[in-house]
Amino acid sequence: YHFTTITPVLGVVNVGELGDEKTFVMADIPGLIDGASEGVGLGHDFLRHVERTKIIVHIVDASGIEGRDPVEDYYKINKELKLYSEKIARRTQILAANKMDLPGAEENLQRLRELADKEGIQLFPICAATGQGLKELINAVAKALDEYVEEPDAEEGEKIYEAQAEDPDKITISRNISGEFVVSGKSLEKLVAMTNFGNDEALRRFQYIWRIKGIDKKLQERGIKEGETVHIGDMEFEYRE
Repeated sequence: YHFTTITPVLGVVNVGELGDEKTFVMADIPGLIDGASEGVGLGHDFLRHVERTKIIVHIVDASGIEGRDPVEDYYKINKELKLYSEKIARRTQILAANKMDLPGAEENLQRLRELADKEGIQLFPICAATGQGLKELINAVAKALDEYVEEPDAEEGEKIYEAQAEDPDKITISRNISGEFVVSGKSLEKLVAMTNFGNDEALRRFQYIWRIKGIDKKLQERGIKEGETVHIGDMEFEYRE
């Protein structure tokens, strides 16, 4: 859909009835257009963010109110995904038909149902403005994440050796050669890479995740002092209590 930001925005989604503590992180990645796989617009920047996701929720404007065809939009974007990476193109997708409150949406919904049946994907009619269908969509995403299995990163025909999977939520704290603190963790480093720290809302979401992971406490246990430097991925900052 049209550009709404030049930086993907992260949000923590509470699944609710599937468990009071159950959450997942969703990245809003707009702006994929024709030629994105060749770097048109901010194509490569956005596609690199898609690489970090496990499930793709593909949102189309079911109303077609701006003169665009939601079925055509679906295939255009998937063409760009495939041209950029076959692995991304094979990722589980869920189709969300948005703007179901607008004229023309019901007529296009049948075509989108036929598309979903053909492609073997789930379809959810939703309306972001009214909240219609969002609960069902969120539950479906949570279930897909529970069932997610990482695809081995190997070329066709290459022998794959079994290895113990690293816990992506594991947080480790160490010191570099300069004595500065280094916070490491696959999911946390991914979060840092996808967060626009110049955006107040994105910053608050990051701080929320920082708190629920108990990273302050871990740093304090390692003896961190006010003003000392902390590194996470490519980001560094001064520690403040």
